Amino acid sequence: MALQFVKILSKTDTEKRLSLPTKYMKHLPRIRRGHAVNLTVMDEQGRQWHFGYTIRRNGHPKPVLSAGWHDFVKGKYLKPGDQIIFKLEANDAAALYTIGVKRRIRLLGTEVWTAVPVTAQELAIPFNIKEKSFV
Repeated sequence: MALQFVKILSKTDTEKRLSLPTKYMKHLPRIRRGHAVNLTVMDEQGRQWHFGYTIRRNGHPKPVLSAGWHDFVKGKYLKPGDQIIFKLEANDAAALYTIGVKRRIRLLGTEVWTAVPVTAQELAIPFNIKEKSFV
């Protein structure tokens, strides 16, 4: 079984915690309100990330990723407006959670979603100063 949700990140999602859709709770590890569990998620490069998964205490119960989430945001250079794709691949033996990230850019007058750079080198556009051209 493969299940996924897609979310456009808000300012709160990038600065504090990731709020997950309530209907997705039944596909996450069971926890009691106020208690956190470790949720291991693999990114597109195969790196494992460890998030604290809990249910918001006040008001409507809402699942959130908190501990470790900010490290993921910084490590992926995420900002409000970026998109995450959270997937669950499960069988009778195990569950595998994966997460992908995309950024909307304008390309030749059309908005497209593209992979978010994962290293500082990918963020820089090489430029040859002598020839005044992109490398």
